[in-house]
Amino acid sequence: MGFERSGLEDIAQLPLTEKDELRATVTADNPFGAHLCVDASELVRIYSTSGTTGTPSYIPLTASDLDNWITCSARSYAASGIAAGQRIVSTYNAGPFAAGAALAAFDRLGLTHIPVGTGNTERLIKAVELLRPEAVVMMPSYAAHLAENYDLRDSSVERVLVAGEPGGGEPAFRAKLEEGWGAKVTEAMGVGDVGVSLWGECEEQEGMHLGAYGFVHPEVIDPETGAAIELEDGAAGELVLTHLRHRAAPVLRFRTRDHVQVRTSACPCGRTGPRIRCIGRTDDMLIVRGVNVFPSAIREVVSEFAPAVSGHVLVKPQSPGVKQEPPLPVAVELAREGAVDAAAISAKLREVLAVRTQVELVPWGSLQRSEYKSKLVER
Repeated sequence: MGFERSGLEDIAQLPLTEKDELRATVTADNPFGAHLCVDASELVRIYSTSGTTGTPSYIPLTASDLDNWITCSARSYAASGIAAGQRIVSTYNAGPFAAGAALAAFDRLGLTHIPVGTGNTERLIKAVELLRPEAVVMMPSYAAHLAENYDLRDSSVERVLVAGEPGGGEPAFRAKLEEGWGAKVTEAMGVGDVGVSLWGECEEQEGMHLGAYGFVHPEVIDPETGAAIELEDGAAGELVLTHLRHRAAPVLRFRTRDHVQVRTSACPCGRTGPRIRCIGRTDDMLIVRGVNVFPSAIREVVSEFAPAVSGHVLVKPQSPGVKQEPPLPVAVELAREGAVDAAAISAKLREVLAVRTQVELVPWGSLQRSEYKSKLVER
């Protein structure tokens, strides 16, 4: 089961677009890059990326682009089962990052939106306690942090919607979140240069549906060769996206660097087309003696040792670059009163991921918690 053939498959014959290519065309006179396709007077919104690798990239939108982003976000979040009239607390700020555009999707869905933003944990807890929302939306690592430090199991929250980083779809990590919140956890995913909340998971929790169908064309490629991979059940590779209706700064075959798995079996929710699960970032991937290792996959295996471990890990490559020699050092944080054998964790990682590791057990609370993206790799 897949998308009907529309001729878009032929896009795979065109070159891929790299993020660095876009950056290379930025000038003092044109901070958006050579792919800007409208007059500056048509722009109604300018977002930026986090700039973790250098100067922030600026993402311009026309009025129609912004409306399309909101439409796609509303579709993606609607898949989770939230319904008009319910209350939702959000922890994303309206700017400067593109995730802020998703906030308008909650209005479009008819939700009562309670924006808290980042850096306001006590305010968030108070809002949950006094305003009794049915849903919250946040980073999965922040959801885990809250569940560790507050008893939320008897709160009004029925749905925790997570996005912004891989993790919400990892079975062990998701189970930990659901236990800590006493709520169902579903995830959504977007790409700043393409659109926010392009994908959203339904209540079946079997991968994210493309909420941006008709606005974005998805592909999967081999990250090493760039060759297109058929969107069939079980396929895995790097996600590539093409704008279909974007006006301001459209991208063609944009490499997202997100490594995904594809599912094409029929979904009981009735939505059609392939679904995806994000495994991790291809630019975070390490190669240990020929084995591809994603830090998020390490976290998923380690989470199976709960409640002895907190679920937080930090991979510490010893060499620059992607290729590493075994054993790969991994810091594993214990739970508050946890005790576990480091050798048992190493053995499980070797069994599941076929990689030899050196596990260091560290005390509870010693690894980073964040309201934004978790740090899984430290060089």
